[in-house]
Amino acid sequence: MIRGATASPTGRESSTVLHPLGQQFSPASDRPQNLIGWIFGGTGLALFALMALVGLGMRLVQAETIAVSPQWFYRLMTLHAAGMLAGALLSMMGGLWLVVRSVVPGLSFGRAIASWLAIVLGVVLVLVSVLIGGFAAGWTFLFPLPFEASGQWSTWAAVTFIVGMGLVGVGFLVYCIDVLRATTQAYGGLTGALGIKWLRGKDPTGPPPQVIAATAVTLQGIICSAVGMTIVMALLDHTIDGDVALDALWAKNLTYFFGHTIANLIIYLAVGMVYVLVPLYAGRQWKLSKPMAIGWLFTIAFVMTAYSHHLYMDFVQPGAPQMISLVASSAAAIPVAVVTIYSGMMLIWGSRFRWTLTSVLLYLGFAGWAIGGSGAVIDSLIPINFRLHNTLWVPAHFHNYLMMGVGLWMMAMVAFLLERAAGRPASRRTTIWAPLLMVAGGYGFVFSWYISGALGIPRRWAVHPAGTEGYSLVASVFAVVFLVGFIMLMAEFISLARTALERRRASSAGPTLPSVAGASGEADPGLDHAADPLLRTPFGIAVTVGLALVASFALLPPISDASEATVGFHHLAHGAQFFIGSMLAVALASSPSIARSVTARWTNAGLVTVVLVPAGMLLFMVPAIYSEIDTDNFLHASYHFGVLILGFITGLGASTLGRTAGWTVLISSIGMALMFAAGVTGG
Repeated sequence: MIRGATASPTGRESSTVLHPLGQQFSPASDRPQNLIGWIFGGTGLALFALMALVGLGMRLVQAETIAVSPQWFYRLMTLHAAGMLAGALLSMMGGLWLVVRSVVPGLSFGRAIASWLAIVLGVVLVLVSVLIGGFAAGWTFLFPLPFEASGQWSTWAAVTFIVGMGLVGVGFLVYCIDVLRATTQAYGGLTGALGIKWLRGKDPTGPPPQVIAATAVTLQGIICSAVGMTIVMALLDHTIDGDVALDALWAKNLTYFFGHTIANLIIYLAVGMVYVLVPLYAGRQWKLSKPMAIGWLFTIAFVMTAYSHHLYMDFVQPGAPQMISLVASSAAAIPVAVVTIYSGMMLIWGSRFRWTLTSVLLYLGFAGWAIGGSGAVIDSLIPINFRLHNTLWVPAHFHNYLMMGVGLWMMAMVAFLLERAAGRPASRRTTIWAPLLMVAGGYGFVFSWYISGALGIPRRWAVHPAGTEGYSLVASVFAVVFLVGFIMLMAEFISLARTALERRRASSAGPTLPSVAGASGEADPGLDHAADPLLRTPFGIAVTVGLALVASFALLPPISDASEATVGFHHLAHGAQFFIGSMLAVALASSPSIARSVTARWTNAGLVTVVLVPAGMLLFMVPAIYSEIDTDNFLHASYHFGVLILGFITGLGASTLGRTAGWTVLISSIGMALMFAAGVTGG
């Protein structure tokens, strides 16, 4: 049985929904878990539905069935991509949180809501920038396009969009920090939560599969968000000071690292949820295995290095990243196919699988992931990419795994919550016809794109080449079929919700659902306990102080001398000062007398610090700020001392987050300064 799981409190009623044997490892359910599921899942599904209508409108424009100006087409294209990704991200963040909270009580309901608020605010800003400001540079906001609008949008619209996307990254960062902090503290550090200790025979049971998924995804998510924040702050710096110059290839690498990685991580967030939900209908627990633990370790490396297959056509891109990306993009399919999809099918095979609306959607999601992933691997092969690059094959493969994979899993999560709350499965008619219509319409929709891409029809064109309108018309017809199935699904969701409300009123005086310690709003059981310090030994503290001293006396002086010649080295000097301050703070906060006083009560303050201060540090690097004080030695020295203090504050904040999350955030923050120095010049 999964640690922390309990049997369903309404066994007789839930037996009509779950497999009879699945009830014994059904995760515990409490109010915070349900609220996160409803809030994240409901918001994500609403965004999915709205953006699906926007997408249908775009296809009808390309089919020349309805008329929309090219200006509005590109606005809708920008809105559709950003909104759909935000919706899918929200839903799967909620799905993973829902299943992990049962075995990791230290997850914070408040911090989850804070991440939701940040992402929703980001989506609102994107809506304002597109619908009111007319921003239409695409969701990737590639430099310098946001600032080269040809009169189509104002600077405020570009800034609003960039800030909105930055807030989506901030929300995801807050979520990732909290989940990584909680999983690693509950399961013996990073090696324990990733199953490495279990692989080495030092942990007899190992973590549950969803904990491995959550740890791997959030570790990558922190790095991904740091890269996204770097490019966002660089673009804002350019807005503040027009003389700030960004290297276009640098900007494209960072943008695609952020965008491609976060899109991939949506799928892996969903996998953590699937590890728990599928066994409820199969009656067999998804157990930890060596291929699973090893596969996730490889997945971390592959997902973080696959992004540059979008940059094959950039002839100035170094060859090494391209070859690494080629290998990673192809190899990433092995852990996916062997560890999750194959294992999931074997779990279902011969299990007397309980077919309800939820389980049907879960099962079909595997197919969407497998088929869409195959399309992605094909496109990542360099010889084939020369043919398919920027054709409709690209939206075909990512709509395939997001719409027919993650999209169906989004619906499955909401269906699971509704069927569980209603105590009954969805109607047989909806269980058969809604998925059937969505599968027929969805695959007809994406395969019209696959065929169009193979024929060389370009993507991102408001008006397609003459004679190809028919493909868009066929795709639009299939999209309508998908929406009919989706509307049928929504009608069933309303029916289930009514049943759930009636059931809740009838049992309002009855027993409540079981709760997990620390998960129902009461005080965190570890609130008064000291956080795990980033440095555990006097030797570690001495080494850290030594690194700060070496940087101060051996590294910083030559960088400072070189900064007189170029702005890039000036920024690098700032990064060195930030590093020195952060290392001194870590050493101080890890001293026994101070470490004992750093309890979980400081976690929220530390989290706010590590999110805002590194971003402020990059904003602090605008040449317009420091160029006026270059001639005043005292003010100039004070400015550099201020950068060191920002590093010190960040180090203190990271020290409140536990060893794994703290070091990950701190290293990422230092990396932000170094990345900034590599690509931002001028002023």
